[in-house]
Amino acid sequence: MLANVRFGLGALALVAMAGAWGCSKKKQDDLPALAKNEEVEVPSVPVPPANGPRLGAVAEVTPVMDRPSTTGKQLGYLHAGGLVARAEKPFNTDKCAGGWYPVRPAGFVCVGDSATLDPKHPTLAAMAQGPKLDQPAPYVYGRLKNEGPLLERDTGKESSVKEVGKLRRRSIVAVVGSWSAMDAEGKMQRLALTPSGQFVRASDLEPVVASEFKGVELNDKMELPVGFVVKRGVRAWQVEKGEADKLDPLEYHQVLSLTGKFRTVGPLKYWGMADGRYARHRDVIVVRKRNSWPDFAQGDQKWIDVSIVTNTAVLYEGKKPVFVSLVSTGRDRLGDPKTSASTAQGTFELSGKHVTASKYNPKGVEELFEVYDAPWAIELTSGQMLLGATWHDRFGIEGGQGHIQLSPHDALRIWQWADPQVPDGWHGVSQPGDKKVYVVVRK
Repeated sequence: MLANVRFGLGALALVAMAGAWGCSKKKQDDLPALAKNEEVEVPSVPVPPANGPRLGAVAEVTPVMDRPSTTGKQLGYLHAGGLVARAEKPFNTDKCAGGWYPVRPAGFVCVGDSATLDPKHPTLAAMAQGPKLDQPAPYVYGRLKNEGPLLERDTGKESSVKEVGKLRRRSIVAVVGSWSAMDAEGKMQRLALTPSGQFVRASDLEPVVASEFKGVELNDKMELPVGFVVKRGVRAWQVEKGEADKLDPLEYHQVLSLTGKFRTVGPLKYWGMADGRYARHRDVIVVRKRNSWPDFAQGDQKWIDVSIVTNTAVLYEGKKPVFVSLVSTGRDRLGDPKTSASTAQGTFELSGKHVTASKYNPKGVEELFEVYDAPWAIELTSGQMLLGATWHDRFGIEGGQGHIQLSPHDALRIWQWADPQVPDGWHGVSQPGDKKVYVVVRK
């Protein structure tokens, strides 16, 4: 509950908070680059043991490189507070005074502005409440009741904060701790700490109650076609001898096991359900069995089939469907994604995975408000993402800027299933790895 945030979530020590903003926001692009004529090969080094010493991230993005060089490929990154097993000694100190340390399970991290070996570093203490990787919501989320200030620690004043921006009404923020500090007017404020190291006033927040909707596992007991109720006030029907009679109500987002057979009464079509009742076609979304396949749908190849018209997604392993659910694609449906809020169509590959979309513009997820740290983000080669939407329950209906929005339960389900896996202590991976995952976005 958000009340825990307002009255001491995390019980962070004031000394930790006061020093935490050594938590640099230095990105990879800010790091010193090698001259173009310098080549650094990828060295072969032992994988640090899981129980070895730790390296901690003290920046919003701490890059993990494939070699001890800023000109290598970024394999992924750590987030402030993240801890990862490392080697005992650095590989070298080439243009990195603190040393390039091999980390588990692969790559190198430069110790300096963005990483530390000190387990008592104040940023690690302040950010000790890491994401919950087995929960639909990895953090506590709050929603702004009205427009409010975005705050940062004022380094020129002890235990004070200054305003660095405004957040629109209904903006969503993740919360990892709390602090009390003076604002610019000298008023003591109870503040909610976000994963980026910024603050919002706790009094500006109300709890986010995320959707409990979740999709359906497909197996011998549940097969396609599957129906979903996407309207309120919908009923089941009895259809006999060319007549249709109303039965009991169906719940919003209820999952229907369909037989694949249907009947027509007048101008209306009714789908038969496994329990003998019927559902009116215009009241439900139906996901049917595929009768054509992309070339890569072979063996156990993982891929996701997204339909913009039905706002559904099916997970496949080869030609075997394993999971089906509702999504929300771009609000302009089949429009041109270059000029409208539409989801791009085509066949794309997974290009990255992130515990939360902390790297991305919070104004690019929704149009009317900012969304910070949307959970379980899967990045595509189209530049769009599949991500968990904590701010609505309209799955099965288009909405948003073009990203494919899932319920938090479904987003975690897909994130855990899709390769590559994010290593322990990492916040995201930037390279797809050996196992490709395809995403087909179609009408």
